[in-house]
Amino acid sequence: MTSTIDTKDLKKLFEKEEPITLLDVRRKADYQANPNIIKGAAWRDPEKIGDWSKQLPAGQRTVVYCVKGGSVSQSVTDRLRGEGLDAVFLDGGLKNWIESGQPVEAVRYTIHDADIALLRQAGVSDDDIAHSVKVAEKALEIAARIPKDLDMELVGRGALFHDLGKAKTHEIEHGRLGAKMGAALGLPPEITAVMEKHICGGLSAEEAIELGLPVKDYTLATLEERIIIYADRLVDIITDGIVTIRDEKEAEERFAEILRTIPKYGKNDKTLERYLGYHEEIQGLSVQ
Repeated sequence: MTSTIDTKDLKKLFEKEEPITLLDVRRKADYQANPNIIKGAAWRDPEKIGDWSKQLPAGQRTVVYCVKGGSVSQSVTDRLRGEGLDAVFLDGGLKNWIESGQPVEAVRYTIHDADIALLRQAGVSDDDIAHSVKVAEKALEIAARIPKDLDMELVGRGALFHDLGKAKTHEIEHGRLGAKMGAALGLPPEITAVMEKHICGGLSAEEAIELGLPVKDYTLATLEERIIIYADRLVDIITDGIVTIRDEKEAEERFAEILRTIPKYGKNDKTLERYLGYHEEIQGLSVQ
């Protein structure tokens, strides 16, 4: 049995609506450099095939592709076939698919290793990086449920860098310091704004005075900002171990109850009111 499929035959499978598992197995650097995929494909890291190969459905054909149909997709195909799957790789890869005039679609934003490295170089601890990655993943997950034209890069990178200032301090000043550090690193102002404004879920000017912060309006003006801050609080609930929850979905379902009953999360009346507002807005917009 042949281990390849050409562009014409793959197109025919799509037209016949035959069930297949379509996998983009380009190396991570190639995928991040060109985040376009064949419609219906899911990216899988070829270097971690042992983590995901057993999850593939055995009853249907698996089609994989890399950049040019070279050693990467061929080795993945050989591995899958060795595990008993009906696997083939796309001859000529993504490059040939595009050059033959076939459509691709943009992938929603994914977290980049280079940004994680930037956090580490800035002095952010491994624990704080793990938290920031979790917040970014949760924020992107939430944003993907909302049928609006959101800036997914802002959601992902804003969430990832929101605690940059914790490289210097875990006190309330970490938001302001993080914004300065981010600007020095050349991060866009909309991302440094997230760092400065995320304290207590977006302070009023009056609250800033009370806390000894620069007097300005820290209101979260965009939906992207509110998603990030909502995700940040959810991740705290999910990972702190203070509240017993069966899964991440329960954290969202019980969000209002948890904030009202546990001062660490609700903080004070003004902060609680803000977070409950974000919760109601985002859940109201979400398509589950």
